[in-house]
Amino acid sequence: MMLNSSIPLIGIQQATWDLEKIAQRIASQGQTVRSNEENGAAALGLDPAADMAMMAQVENTAKANMKVLSTHDELSKSMLDLFA
Repeated sequence: MMLNSSIPLIGIQQATWDLEKIAQRIASQGQTVRSNEENGAAALGLDPAADMAMMAQVENTAKANMKVLSTHDELSKSMLDLFA
């Protein structure tokens, strides 16, 4: 039986990219707010609740993939013990 750790690693990488996208969106919204405050205009399109929900989802995805990777490691060790 061949164990493949690339799938959870890809999931962790994707979660990292998603978190980076969220962080960039939050940072750009902050710049928009400052710009709009300087111009006296109202800031539109800000949704901190949606950003927080997406960050929680990304965190759960990363944790699930870490658990899969940990289980993969345990199974690999068990298989090595069987052949030793």
